[in-house]
Amino acid sequence: MIVLVAHYLLFFILKKVEAYDVILSSFPESCNRSSYFDSISHKCKGCGVFQISSDDRLSCECGFGYYPEFNEKSKAIECLRCNQSIQSEMCLKSNLTCEPYDIKVLQITGNITSARCLKCPLWHQPDDTKSSCVPCSNMCHCPSEYEDVNGTCVKDLFTIPETPTIFTYNLHGRPYISNYLRNWVRLTAIKCKAHGGGKYCEHLINLCVLTDYNYDSQSACSLYRQLSGGFSNSIYYDDSQNEYLLNSARINILKDQKMDFMVKQYALDGTYLLIQPLQSVFKSLCCTGTWKPIQRNANIYHSCSVYSKVFNMADMRFYEIYFVDRAINQSRLINVPIKILNLVRGGVQRNREDKDISRWQLTKRFFNFDSATGSNQEGNTDFVRYLSSLTIRISVMSGEKSLALRLPYATINYESIGSLENGNSPVIHFAVKNTVSMDEAMKSLEIALSVLSTFGALYALIRIVVWYIRSDKATIDLQTLIRLLVYGADILANVILIVIFFITFYWFMTFRQQEEVTVSLPARQEEQFIKDLVISAFTLKTISVLWMIGEQCNVDIFLIDWESPRPTKGEIVSVWRMFFVANEWNELQVARKSSISLQVILVLLTLKVFQFERFALEIPATYFMADTFLNYNTVLRLALGLFTYLFFSLAQNILNAALFERYVEHKIQRFTDVCTLSNISVWLRIHSRYGFYIHGRSPHGFADINMQTMCQQLQREEENLCAQRGLVQGQDTQTFSIFFHETLSDKWRKLVKNQSSGTSTVFFKLNEFFTSFLDHAFRELDYEVRDRHFLETVLDIEMWWNMSQNERSIFYNDGRNCFDSVLFYGNEVTLVSFEMLLFSLVDVYCHSYLTAALTVFIVFKALQFVRYRFGRRNLAKKTMIDSRFLF
Repeated sequence: MIVLVAHYLLFFILKKVEAYDVILSSFPESCNRSSYFDSISHKCKGCGVFQISSDDRLSCECGFGYYPEFNEKSKAIECLRCNQSIQSEMCLKSNLTCEPYDIKVLQITGNITSARCLKCPLWHQPDDTKSSCVPCSNMCHCPSEYEDVNGTCVKDLFTIPETPTIFTYNLHGRPYISNYLRNWVRLTAIKCKAHGGGKYCEHLINLCVLTDYNYDSQSACSLYRQLSGGFSNSIYYDDSQNEYLLNSARINILKDQKMDFMVKQYALDGTYLLIQPLQSVFKSLCCTGTWKPIQRNANIYHSCSVYSKVFNMADMRFYEIYFVDRAINQSRLINVPIKILNLVRGGVQRNREDKDISRWQLTKRFFNFDSATGSNQEGNTDFVRYLSSLTIRISVMSGEKSLALRLPYATINYESIGSLENGNSPVIHFAVKNTVSMDEAMKSLEIALSVLSTFGALYALIRIVVWYIRSDKATIDLQTLIRLLVYGADILANVILIVIFFITFYWFMTFRQQEEVTVSLPARQEEQFIKDLVISAFTLKTISVLWMIGEQCNVDIFLIDWESPRPTKGEIVSVWRMFFVANEWNELQVARKSSISLQVILVLLTLKVFQFERFALEIPATYFMADTFLNYNTVLRLALGLFTYLFFSLAQNILNAALFERYVEHKIQRFTDVCTLSNISVWLRIHSRYGFYIHGRSPHGFADINMQTMCQQLQREEENLCAQRGLVQGQDTQTFSIFFHETLSDKWRKLVKNQSSGTSTVFFKLNEFFTSFLDHAFRELDYEVRDRHFLETVLDIEMWWNMSQNERSIFYNDGRNCFDSVLFYGNEVTLVSFEMLLFSLVDVYCHSYLTAALTVFIVFKALQFVRYRFGRRNLAKKTMIDSRFLF
């Protein structure tokens, strides 16, 4: 057991060090003459046998009295001893005849000095005196066993096939043949392989960086990956370490510590230059003005314009970013992973398109601009790529005893311009984004969901109990359980929507107004959790809305005609009044308190036209960012979209209640007036023992009259010269909610089932039954009218449901027109919440308010069509009116 624990700890420590890529802060000047500075590990390493470091301490060379020679067995360069003599060199060498590619050297054997022929090492040729070897130039003459690669003689053993993909660059999806890559990729790879590291391998790395790290085919990157195992650490991070690197790796920091970042610089040819502060990257391109220190609790944004005259190959620089850790006595540099958005894997820019951290390809090196790849054979530059944005993300984890950081990482994007002389002034952006650990916020979110879900479950139980009573259920059956799940889905969707709205709005307000980072936006994991909540809430609310539409399209409805023929005139009762009321109800079924068309227009005007959408940018400021490279944050977009949609929905409903319904038109009240003028009442049943009644009996007794008589009747009502419209004498209440006695419910059921005798007969019997019942003509089927108690009103429940003690049906006075619950008009909250969730869901995944608004409009119109079509069919069936009379 102890061995296993020790093994695990050792593995964790090694993996942590490897993941951090910890580098001790040594420099070339600190290396002695027998060691050189390795720019990969950032340490001094010893030179080989008979070797000393160069003057710049960046490589090793043969010491005095030794010359380099390639060893066929070890496949490496060795230093061999030179021979010296006090005799005249010219006399010894003049009698010696050598091959054109050989030099003449002196050899001492005992006391005898002689000359001999010696081949030059790789990539060298004899000088003019044929006494020493010099690096090969473009005019190098290669022997038969050598191949000329870009003016360098290379032995066949090290040649690499000239595959077209090696010098082809993918420019916006089109292959571009780069003259620079053609000249240098093969040669650099050959030199890197022979030398086993150093400047040539760094040059190959830079060529890989220029090709966006693409190793899908034969390229600089694929050649580098084949060679990198033996001479250096890889510039690629292992995908399997991404989760640990970005979310688990911990760096302890000091309180109020400045966030210092350094960059290690390389020239294009792989020469290691120096280490400088991070701002040197942007000073190499343009003047950035005053550079603010990077604080732990502050975000920084810089931008500057760069002019094409600085784009020349001599100023190209390649960088690796390091974080300066000062939390221990000796400072150390920690490699900062880089997420390059232009990186290509499998033909896809996976860092840009893939949201899954585990699929990102993190790397270590980037460039400031690239004027080499776009070079053509004529010596011109077809395009130049430049660093358009660099964003460093710092995530702070607060603890009880110390502060710590997650490992920072940088996001980089490159853009291109057509040529050096096109007159454009590209803008370069730099940002440092600080985030704070969201553990406490996410705990609060989970607690809020748990608490409100508990209350929601209790409310769902109350609703199912109410339905159980109104449906006259004797046992808990499958229907009861399904309805409980539907109620629970509706309430849980509302709970999730409320929690998402308030917590995202809180993040939105605090993040936008802060000067120091005290509240951060959720990281990708927390953001995905919120997305999952939106998906869940929308799914649950969709179930609830579809169930609501299904119930409304199956409501039992009957139109009671109070009109009776006048015996003195021998007239018959006209049916057109009933057609008129049925059409009014048919139109009212899909009417709403707010306009979906106006809602969509106002939302789009605010977010897109007036550009309030820019408030969702990842910047803590209360002003617009007119020109910015920042991305839109999902949580900020969610908060802004929900708030905007809710604001205009509330505004419409408030104006509708305060102005439109009061001074222009109250659709529900108008329908009640139409019923009264038509002398027709409406009987509704939504459950076995629960329904609504709209009393439309005319106080004048007749409604099938001419215009003159109608105007006289209305005049009498205005002058209070007739009875009131209410069901109860002396009252004006015309709408009621009903709790049916079981006898009344059974009677209704028997009359409806007996439709085989003919539609007209059934209608006559039902009409006669209801008119007699409402006139208290049945002693065994009587009813009483009462007001609801306070608790009954609050919980929407009937306390007097035990009909064994109460043998009459109960009509509850309804001053709120509750019968609109079987219409869209009375379900405004449900519909608005559904629209908000749909709007949020579409925008979360499309990041387009326009797409979200149009989707909401189309989906609602589809639901409205379904509700109208099936509601119309149900109305025709239940009222026994031919559907051809319903418009």
